[in-house]
Amino acid sequence: MKTFTEIYSNNLGTSYELSEFGSNEKFLVLEVNEISFYINKSELEAFVKSTEIIINHHSQCTCPPDLENKMVVYQAKQIEIRMLLSYNQLFYLKDLLKGTEFKLSLETVLNKFKIL
Repeated sequence: MKTFTEIYSNNLGTSYELSEFGSNEKFLVLEVNEISFYINKSELEAFVKSTEIIINHHSQCTCPPDLENKMVVYQAKQIEIRMLLSYNQLFYLKDLLKGTEFKLSLETVLNKFKIL
């Protein structure tokens, strides 16, 4: 049996932790604009960095901020994610990724010190 536990949510999407009964292995599920995909923690960290680079690149753009012309491309060994987002949605994506990363890090620290 598989269970989804919500990690973080904002206006753009939600992140979940997927675990299977009897297994210690856990996966991350990102749901963005009604599309879900699985990533691991190292891919999450790389996706955060990639999104920050894209935001920095597009901050120099002279086009209107609400124009939906910002292509987000994230590539890993076995995954490529392409999304067309507005500048504001880019910030929501960054928030979703960083919020997920923060909540996972916090859980690790709490478990380490047996607070949870």
